Amino acid sequence: MGLFSRFERVTHPSDGTAPGTPEEVREALLALNGPDAPWTVRDGSSDGADLVADWHLTDPAWRRYFVRVRDDSVLQTRMRLMPGDCQVRSLDYQRQLGNTRSQIRTWGRGQFRWTTFDVSMERRPDGKRRIKKTTLTDTADLKNPLRDAVLAMGWSWRACYSKL
Repeated sequence: MGLFSRFERVTHPSDGTAPGTPEEVREALLALNGPDAPWTVRDGSSDGADLVADWHLTDPAWRRYFVRVRDDSVLQTRMRLMPGDCQVRSLDYQRQLGNTRSQIRTWGRGQFRWTTFDVSMERRPDGKRRIKKTTLTDTADLKNPLRDAVLAMGWSWRACYSKL
């Protein structure tokens, strides 16, 4: 039991869902790739994980979801399959490159979540002003399909904070 293990969130599948094999879970996660997906799920053996979802931070179609992240940032969700527990552990990594020599300036790992919104001023029918949120984007909405694919296969999803 690690220092941060009590903060980890575990989501269990619904009752009566038969757990699939590790190969079926891997195929279900790789099947999420597509032109409309905000990530690319790939083999993560080079990163010390079973699968890695690389987020499309600089893609213009997804740029509004990552407003608070700089263009030179790298954001990944690393996943490890634990067949004995029928569990997928996930851990987010973020790096921001420094100067032109590509030295890492900042990095972090854990569970990252950004919520952004635009506000506008408008008048209510009685003439008073109010602030209205016009756009709300949440990176948790982008990570939920990964979790839902794992839960549909009968496995649990563990959001880790320190290590896989």
